[in-house]
Amino acid sequence: MKAVTLKDFGGLDQIEVKQIEKPKLHGEYNVLVKVKACGVNRADTFQRQGRYPPPKGASELMGLEISGEVEESNSSSVKKGEKVIALIPGGGYAEYVAVPDKTIIRIPENLSFVEAAGIPEVFYTAYQSLVWIGGLNEKTENVLIHAGASGVGTAAIQVARNLYPNVKIFVTASSEEKINYCKKLGANDGVNYKEVNEKWLEPMEQKM
Repeated sequence: MKAVTLKDFGGLDQIEVKQIEKPKLHGEYNVLVKVKACGVNRADTFQRQGRYPPPKGASELMGLEISGEVEESNSSSVKKGEKVIALIPGGGYAEYVAVPDKTIIRIPENLSFVEAAGIPEVFYTAYQSLVWIGGLNEKTENVLIHAGASGVGTAAIQVARNLYPNVKIFVTASSEEKINYCKKLGANDGVNYKEVNEKWLEPMEQKM
């Protein structure tokens, strides 16, 4: 199969596409996905630079989130031919990748493969932060999201707004343009931290 590999750590000139062995299913990596699209994340650029080693046992290829079609499955919960997305520890920059079935979600019919590939990293992180760690629930009155216009920030706004329509969502961002964009996604208001010399707490309390 073709894969994006590295000749050495460094700049973009170290990237090359070459033929490598197709991954085999093993252990918890029990689903083989034919990759249709993959996300590009900061961790990938860090890995290219030699600053982000892949976890032990993971593929040395870059690529942490993918969308595609199930090519082969040893899982009772995932069937061949299903259109899926997955968050993975590496290996997404290739034609095929073996992934654990527990990381897989089926793609909604209204999303393309390209759109779906951008979901796992930011939306999983946003949901984990808001619900599992932050405790967002139906009794929550206010949510504060820093870097509201970032990838995870924009995902968090949408997650919070869709889970609990009545919650008030506030953001910090570095410009009014970004705050207005956050409002379009569902935020109620925000503070441009650059306008207040990063002392955002008092003006944010006034808005709340």
